[in-house]
Formats: sequence, C-alpha cells, structure tokens
Amino acid sequence: MQEVCYLEVPIPEIEAVKTWLKSDFAPASGQKVLTPDGVRLQFPAGELSIFVWPVQRTTYLKVFRWGEQPVPKERQLLRHLGQELRAAFPHQYPEPPEVELEKQSIFAALASDYPLTVQHFQNFPNGEADLQRVYWWERRWRESVRDPKAPQQVIVSGPPDQQPEQKNPRYDLIYLGGALGVIHAAVMARLGYQVLLIERLPFGRMNREWNISRNEFQSLIDLGLFSAAEFESVIAREYQDGFNKFFDANNPPQAKAPVLHTPTVLNIALDSSKLLHLCGQKLKQAGGEIWDQTEFLKAEVSANQVRVQTTHLPSGDEQSVTGRLLVDAMGSASPVAWQLNGGRAFESVCPTVGAVLSGIDPAVWEPTYGDVLKSHGDISRGRQLIWELFPGEGDELAIYLFHYHQVHPQNPGSLLEMYEDFFTILPEYR
Repeated sequence: MQEVCYLEVPIPEIEAVKTWLKSDFAPASGQKVLTPDGVRLQFPAGELSIFVWPVQRTTYLKVFRWGEQPVPKERQLLRHLGQELRAAFPHQYPEPPEVELEKQSIFAALASDYPLTVQHFQNFPNGEADLQRVYWWERRWRESVRDPKAPQQVIVSGPPDQQPEQKNPRYDLIYLGGALGVIHAAVMARLGYQVLLIERLPFGRMNREWNISRNEFQSLIDLGLFSAAEFESVIAREYQDGFNKFFDANNPPQAKAPVLHTPTVLNIALDSSKLLHLCGQKLKQAGGEIWDQTEFLKAEVSANQVRVQTTHLPSGDEQSVTGRLLVDAMGSASPVAWQLNGGRAFESVCPTVGAVLSGIDPAVWEPTYGDVLKSHGDISRGRQLIWELFPGEGDELAIYLFHYHQVHPQNPGSLLEMYEDFFTILPEYR
C-alpha cells in the first residue's frame, strides 16, 4: 500500500465531498465502488482507495494505491481528480450576514452562520455586547479593505508661531495612547521631561495579562523605572518551560522534528493592569499628567510646537494643549498612522482570537508549562492555524488561535470565522 495523493478540500461539509465522489466524480478508467468514506477504483492489476476525513473545519482527501505498480494512467487520473475537486469546491470566503439590531439580537442574527460562537458568547457575562463589538470590527475592517476612504485629516499645519507663548509649549512630550505608551512616558518623565499622557479609555484598563521574559524586562530595571522587587510584584505567573511544535504527521520519520523547548521565552505572565497603574504612579510622581477618558481629535503642527485638541468624553468638554513632540502610541488603528500611510490598508495582518479559561483539570494542562507556538493540523482552508497557551494568575489559562494572512479584497480576513474555528477545534487541540 502506498499513498499517492493528498489534497485539501477547503470546506467543512465533508458529506458534500463524499456525495461528489460517489455521484459526480467520473474517472476515465477503473470500476468505481462506493465505500462509507469515499470510493475505490478497481483495476485488473491494482486498486486506488479514495477517502476523506475532517480536521479543523476542513476536509482532506487521500488516495492510496493497493499494488506494487501504478494503475493504468494513474498520474493523469490523479491530476484529473485534483482539477475536478478544485472546480467543484473552490475557496470560499463567506460574508457575515447583515444585522439589524432593531429587529433581532446579535445572537439570533449570527446563529445559523456561527453556531458555536453564538453558543459560547451567550454564556459570557457581557457576551451580547462583546459579540456586537466583534461584528462591528468585522464590518469596519472589510469596508476599509474593499473601499478605503480618504483618511481623516487629524494632522494639519498650524498657524505661524507668532505668539510668545507658542515658543514655550506647556509640555515637552504628549503621548496618545496609555497602554505601552505609559511605559515610555514614565521613563521620559523620570528623565526630567514635562510629559502628558492622553488615553481614550479609563487609564490602566486591560482584560488580559502580558507575557514577557526576564531578560526583556531587565531593560526597564536597568533604566531605573522599576526595582527588582517591583518587577516581582507584577508577575502573575512564571512557568518553567515553553513548547514549540509544528504539525509534521505527514512527514517521513527523518523529517519529523522534536518539540523545541524555550523555557525563557514569554515565560513571565505580567498583571498588565497592575503594571500600567504602577507606571502611571511613577509618571505622576515625576511630574507627569494623565488625561484619561479623553479622545484625541486633531493636532496642529507648527515650527516650534504641536497643538493637540481633545474631548473629555464624560463631560464633552473640549480642550487644547501644546507640546514640543507628539508621540502616537494608539496602535495600528490610529488615525494618525492611517493618515501618514495615505489610508492604505494593511498588506498583511495576524487575525487573533482567544479566551481566558479557569478551572482546568491539571490532567488537561499542567499550569507550569506554556505553548509558545503549536500547530496540530495541516493547512486549513489555505491557512496554517497556530495556537498559543500561557498560564496566568491563579488557575487561569490564556489560549489564542491565530494565523498570518495576506490581505485581499476578496478575502480580507474574518474574526467571526476565526472564533468559529476556535470553538470548533479547541477540543482537538486540548
């Protein structure tokens, strides 16, 4: 027996592929015999067995030859099989349905297309609002890829610096974004600069831990921002080893790779909220300021300063402030970044979904170990899905599923599809 063909059929409906093999596939030679999982093609001097199975919401097909020699015109037959499969089951990129929340809930609107996603979000404390936000991001992302609009002009040229006060801006540095931005801002404030941090959300609000290594964090200790004791105080969990393993079940024995151990990579789970609040305290102690729940509107850039206009969200009050340098720490969705990049959509992205789980039986996962990178299946609908698992505080485990994706208008990428993948194949992974 020898494997002679291995194909991905990019749909989760395995029964449709079985039906096609049994009813529509017409090989040029051989007698077709139906089997529970496919068909057999019988020849006088041999036989081909064609069968399918599902993994990761994808169907796979293999052909095995029974016999020492190729069957008549075997290569042409297999080429024909591949071409017919691709024609019958091309790659499809489903669109999320139109949702009218005035007429139905987000759960009812998405249940038929994303059943497991709806089932699990219904059990989350704030699941309905969270799923609405996922849907909103999905629609916004697709629109930006397919019909990119001219970016909002948030950076504009200011008037000439004629007023005396314009030569002495109030701050040296103004930071937009209070996540990673506050770490840099705190360092600069301790170096003697006048610093303002503007954050749209309540400051320090994070819903997951951050992973880092001791060597990486040591740079912040060396800068004097933290003491070694303070670093230890923000550690939620430290695990003793991290595993890396990519799928190789179809590789010959000599091409299989052992598990790669990386015990000092991302093995420290930091309490991100605690870390940010500590940075905020250090920023204020050094004379810096934090304006949270404040939205950035635009910045007027002149020769000697930048004037930043903001809105305080709870009150609606508008305020402007001047600085020597504006630091954009709002991330990839920043309107500043979009304008400076000419509104160009991303060329590639890394769609990521996940969950924080607790109460996991140690027999399922020992919480002193992590998965840094793990793929447990072959390419799925043209993507290599990768898992990460990081132990967190107490008995929490943060589990992520992601892939690297080249953006295309026909296939911009989908968080809803990723969530359905996540809930479907999580039991296969662990």
